[in-house]
Amino acid sequence: MAIYTKNGDGGFTRLADGKGVSKSNVRMDAIGDIDELNCHLGALVCQIEPLLAEKLQSIQSSLFVLGAHVASDSKEYLGNMKLISLHDIVAIEEMIDEIDGKIAPMRFFILPGGHPTIAAAQITRTVCRRAERSLIRWVQEEEKEDYATAIAYLNRLSDYLFMMCRYLHHSLDIPEIPWNSGK
Repeated sequence: MAIYTKNGDGGFTRLADGKGVSKSNVRMDAIGDIDELNCHLGALVCQIEPLLAEKLQSIQSSLFVLGAHVASDSKEYLGNMKLISLHDIVAIEEMIDEIDGKIAPMRFFILPGGHPTIAAAQITRTVCRRAERSLIRWVQEEEKEDYATAIAYLNRLSDYLFMMCRYLHHSLDIPEIPWNSGK
C-alpha cells in the first residue's frame, strides 16, 4: 500500500467505506479529534505506571472502534465491531470511583501542571473534550441517535482523565496548584 496517493491533495478524502467527503466535513473533524485523543493517550501511556497504562490502552482500543464507526456507515466494513456500550461507561465510572477512594476530596479549582506527566494528562483531558464536541456536532448534523452512548463515554472519559491528573499529583507527591481567582 502506498503511503502517499495524492488523492487528497484537492481537499477531499474517502471514508473507510469508500464514500468521498471534504476534509473540512464535520465528520472528518470527529474522526481526526478522536484520532488525536488516541495519540495523546498513547503518549500518556509511555509516562505512567503499568496498571494505569493498561487501562488507557483498553480505552485506546475502544476509541479505535469508535473511530471506525464514525468513518463508515457500512455494516459490511464494520463487521462485528460493536459501538461503545453502557458497559464501557460503567467501566470508566468504576475507574473513577477507584481513584476517588485513594485521594483527598477536592477543595479548590486546580491549575493544570506541576509535572510533565500531569500536564500531558491535562492536555489529553482537553483533547477529549474537543473530540466530544466534534462528535456531538457530527451526530447533530447527521441525526445519528445511535451515538448518544459514545458521546456519554467521551464525557466520562474526560472526567476519568481529570481524576487521573489528581491521582498523579498524589502518587508523584506533587502538590495540586490551587487557582487563585484574585477575589
